[in-house]
Amino acid sequence: MNDLIKNGAYSIVLGKNHYQEFLPEKKNKLLKITNINERHNEFKYLDIVRTIDNYSNYYSIPDETSYLIKPSDKFYNNLKKLVKNKHMNIFYESIQCFYIDYAGDKELLDTICHLRDYGDFSFWNSYKMILHFTKTIMDGLNYLHQKKICHLDVKSENIMVNTRTHHFKLIDFGFSSIEPFDDYVHDIRGTPGYFPKYFENEVITPWLPKIKANDMEPVNGLLPMINNRKLVYKIDSYCLGRVLYFLKYVYDNYNYNYSCSCFNNHNKHDNIRVKLNKIIASLIQKDVNRRLTIQQCLDKYLI
Repeated sequence: MNDLIKNGAYSIVLGKNHYQEFLPEKKNKLLKITNINERHNEFKYLDIVRTIDNYSNYYSIPDETSYLIKPSDKFYNNLKKLVKNKHMNIFYESIQCFYIDYAGDKELLDTICHLRDYGDFSFWNSYKMILHFTKTIMDGLNYLHQKKICHLDVKSENIMVNTRTHHFKLIDFGFSSIEPFDDYVHDIRGTPGYFPKYFENEVITPWLPKIKANDMEPVNGLLPMINNRKLVYKIDSYCLGRVLYFLKYVYDNYNYNYSCSCFNNHNKHDNIRVKLNKIIASLIQKDVNRRLTIQQCLDKYLI
């Protein structure tokens, strides 16, 4: 039996798990199992995503071919035993199995937690590296937006990091929607802590503080994004802003010894720190009407 290396609410990923690193199940591929339905469908816009030049530099997407696994199959029951997430809700009917492109050896979340818990700055070693990451993910989101697609579930668990090549890729397009976003605005969903709405059961931490955005506050009885569908693009802005806030907060607040030893180096890169602060503030602007789109943020700070 292969190792369970990633476990979410809608899907699991199998592969070889060695010291918390993702290793390919077969050459450049990992195995993903999910329940494809109206609310979560990674295959929905693959043909459009593949029209983006060099799309494989920014995203890990599934192969077109999927295989059905029935509850009566032995493999189905073995999968259920692997999963310990009480919120997992795919095991109630037949599920699909398919390969996805290998995107890296760690989730972004793992790299941030490793930085926080062990003080290891060998990967996140400068503001310049954080800015490189920011530009890569913003480019990836912007190319999607140019094709009228929103990702709508940008979070640290949905960004893969290749710690050897310093490449970053977006994964899991299960919540994605295309303009005019009819399916999304009538069934709004997102991950607590990143999505621009405060949930009562949300865990508040210094690195993911309480959300105060107004995206979900009705105006004249309707949510802003229902009146103006262009505002849906700004959900990706906000979610990415939360990711960047999380990463930079940990970098800034858990590296006292490191920053002291590299004080002069940090002074040289103070302009990058200031730029990152401005980018984050623009992306997590609580007023959705004033919040910058990804394109606007790139034009203002990174072009």
